[in-house]
Amino acid sequence: MNQLSIGHLVLVLVLGAASAAVTSSLLNTTNAPALVSEAIPDAKLVAQIQALREENTLLNERVSTLELRPVLTERVAAVDNSDFEEEVRAFMAKNEVKGGATPVALQSKVESALTAIREQEDIEKAEIARQKRDRWISSTIENAAPELGLTQFQTDEMNRTWIAKAEADAELGRIWESGNEADRANIGALKEANDERHQANLQGFLSTDQYDQYTEMVSRWRGGGRGK
Repeated sequence: MNQLSIGHLVLVLVLGAASAAVTSSLLNTTNAPALVSEAIPDAKLVAQIQALREENTLLNERVSTLELRPVLTERVAAVDNSDFEEEVRAFMAKNEVKGGATPVALQSKVESALTAIREQEDIEKAEIARQKRDRWISSTIENAAPELGLTQFQTDEMNRTWIAKAEADAELGRIWESGNEADRANIGALKEANDERHQANLQGFLSTDQYDQYTEMVSRWRGGGRGK
């Protein structure tokens, strides 16, 4: 009887321990944090992203190159329409000899056409002269740059300064050709003001020694027929 009681007691203890172990296991499973699987990047997707980055870099480099590229100046070629004008006038004169006066409407249209042609010729000739002048200025400054020790910035500034001075002188010429006496009377003062502005601009980017060398150089040029 004692043995049976002891066996029962041992059985109860074993079952109790097993039950406690199962309960503890269940509790630990419930409270355990869920494992989050880390996504593995797709190799193809990574390659495509890298290719897009490289292409974007190339595009940025091309844009930078285009921004630094100098803009080409289109040169206008003058068209000589003098033969056409003479032909039209000869036709009008011939028509007047044969059939009397040229119709007023036709004569007016022809005169308007000839005026437009002459105006266009003047514009084209002026553009050609301007381009020729700018090329001469650029060439002269490039040749003088080594002697004056000009940097690229100073060379560009001198080029712009000379062109501005040339435009101011051209405007004085147009004022004189206009025939307005009041405007002509002010040309002397305008020229003096333009010269003072030009010298001030030069002194703005040239050192004292460079400016002295420049004025001496211009004096030599003027003695030989050149100068600014």
